[in-house]
Amino acid sequence: MSAQKAVLTEEPRDEDMLDADTSAAILRWMESAFVPDGVNPQRWEQWIDGGCRGHIEANGVSVTPAMLGNWARTGSLR
Repeated sequence: MSAQKAVLTEEPRDEDMLDADTSAAILRWMESAFVPDGVNPQRWEQWIDGGCRGHIEANGVSVTPAMLGNWARTGSLR
């Protein structure tokens, strides 16, 4: 059996790329299974499964990418 080069069928578009803060938050969640305080775990998983599109809320407040980045670094959304 030989290795073959993978063929990229479609280039990723800018709107398909996640920002660094959101990516960091997803990595933290994948490594720890923790969800940010105040975020419904089921809603979090739906949001991730949907490509992190739309908004996610913590205690009724929209979470920004900067908040997600802070959570990834410190464990706090603030």
